[in-house]
Amino acid sequence: MIKKTVQRSEDCFVQFTEEELEQLGIKAGDKFSCSIENNSVVLKKFETVDIDLSEWSRDILEMLISKSIEEDISINEVISNILEQMLPSLEEMANG
Repeated sequence: MIKKTVQRSEDCFVQFTEEELEQLGIKAGDKFSCSIENNSVVLKKFETVDIDLSEWSRDILEMLISKSIEEDISINEVISNILEQMLPSLEEMANG
């Protein structure tokens, strides 16, 4: 038999008032990235991107599934990671 001790864990969270949620355009279920900048916590709301997977080749779909399995993350996270990596390059090309 294995004996374990229950340990405490304190969760941290940010709570907004209804007025703040409305002012910021935040709805239940919205997702955010979180970073620390200049000793402040910065939350950036994820944008919704509509993607039609039926237009993608089988090779691309298999690559997404493989990356999802290898990294033990959802395909949504795989696509988000790829977009985050590629967007700065695309912005440079558009501005350059």
